[in-house]
Amino acid sequence: MKKTATLAALMAAGFLCAGAAVVPDKAALARKQNSLNSEYSLAKESNFYFVLDAPGRKLELRVRGMVLRSWPLQAMRFWGRPEFAGTVELVRKSTLKAPERIVIKPGDEEKAQPAQVPAAKPEAASAAPLSSVEFDLEALELKDMPKRFSLDFDNGLHVTVKTKNAGSRGLVGSMWDAWRWYVDLPLRNLFGSREGKGLSELELTFDNDKDAQSIYWHFFDGIKGIVL
Repeated sequence: MKKTATLAALMAAGFLCAGAAVVPDKAALARKQNSLNSEYSLAKESNFYFVLDAPGRKLELRVRGMVLRSWPLQAMRFWGRPEFAGTVELVRKSTLKAPERIVIKPGDEEKAQPAQVPAAKPEAASAAPLSSVEFDLEALELKDMPKRFSLDFDNGLHVTVKTKNAGSRGLVGSMWDAWRWYVDLPLRNLFGSREGKGLSELELTFDNDKDAQSIYWHFFDGIKGIVL
C-alpha cells in the first residue's frame, strides 16, 4: 500500500509539473509567433530592417528575410521594462561628435573655390550621370564613424552602443557610467520622465571597434526593426 501511495504521489507530481510547463511553452510560442508576424510585415518590403536577438546575443541587418550583416554582442545590460511587441522605429541617433560631410550644392556661391577632386578614370566618365542635387566632395569612411553613440526608438527605448575599448574612459568615465546607471536612471524613473512614461535603457557592447562603427553607418533615422 505504501509503495502504491508513493507511486501515485509521484505520478500526480509529474502531471502537475507537466501542466505547469505547458503554460511557459504557450507564452513562448505566442512571443515567437508575434516576432514572426512582425518580421513578415518588414520582410515583404524591400527596405533594410534590423533584428536585435537578445537571447542569441547578436544584432543583424536584414532585407527580405536575408541576413546582410551580423554583429555579435560582447556584453549587454538592460534597465527598465519597455514594450517590445511589434516593430520599433529609430527616431534619432546621436553622438558627442557626429562625423561631418563636406557638401556643395550646384548654384551655391561658395563653389567659387571648390575643393580639389581627383580626376575620374576614363572608363568612369561614361558612367550614368549623377541624379542627386548634392555632390559629396569628401566620402565618409568607416573609420570616421563614432565608436560610442545612442539610438532612440519610438517606443521610448534608449539604446547606448559602444565598443569595449570606447567604454573604458578612465576612472572619471567609469564613475560617471556607474552614477548614471545605478543612481541617475533609478531617480529619473522614480520621479517620472517628462513624457510620463517609465524609462527603459539598453546598453550594447561590441568587442570590435568596426562593429559599432558599422552599426552607426547602417542605422539611419526611420529604420524599423524588431527586438526578440
